[in-house]
Amino acid sequence: MMELYPNSHGQPVPPGTPKPVYELTRDPLFFGTILFFALITTALPAMMGQPNFMPVLQALGLTIFTAIGLRRGGVGPALGVAALWLTGQLIFLCLLAWLLPASVEKAIHAGFLYRTGLSEWAYAGNILPEGMLAAPLARLGEIAGVVLGSLATVGLLGGWFLVKGVNLLAFGMGSLWREIGSPLGLLLGLAPWRLAQLAGYTGLFVLLTQPLLLNDWNPAHYLSTQRRLILISLALLAGGLLAELFLPGLWRALFAPA
Repeated sequence: MMELYPNSHGQPVPPGTPKPVYELTRDPLFFGTILFFALITTALPAMMGQPNFMPVLQALGLTIFTAIGLRRGGVGPALGVAALWLTGQLIFLCLLAWLLPASVEKAIHAGFLYRTGLSEWAYAGNILPEGMLAAPLARLGEIAGVVLGSLATVGLLGGWFLVKGVNLLAFGMGSLWREIGSPLGLLLGLAPWRLAQLAGYTGLFVLLTQPLLLNDWNPAHYLSTQRRLILISLALLAGGLLAELFLPGLWRALFAPA
């Protein structure tokens, strides 16, 4: 006897109808769980002012959920998982930086110096802190960390560099929002060149997590099946780096207070 099971409307389906296959990466509960852990791993260390504990927890959570997406759904779901985690992390930390500035400042390495440097850029037109011109070697190290770290550690070290970049962007957004006292500060901190770089990092993180995770080291496989991901990720990264050389001054002119 064939088992009857309910359809999406709660009604039994005729015998012989194939039972639908459950897909974890399409379950709303799975995505709700991702946001919950992104909130926990961001909010608790931030409120405690933990600059090392926060990115370690975030990178661990991001790597685990992205690996689940890769194994259960492939590249598309994994990109969705990583994007959802990082977007949630950005929003949560930005709000915390606005609500609890002292605690979040302690949770960012050299947070006071970065905040004051960002204010000097916004009000006086000084060089953008932690940018390409201010710290070119640090940016090159970040790129190498995302690429080599993702490849060598199943994404964990690459994820660490990625979440730290998102944390710094979110902290800057929340700090300028609070200091300027209007949503213009939020827009000023939402640096589009940095968003492009982080989006490129995300694609490379998902791409380079796969060889060790899936035990497939054949470059031809990735060039043939994921060429679009490779090209878009590299284009976003290169475009973001190039835009950072000239766009900050224009962005400041548009949104900085008089």
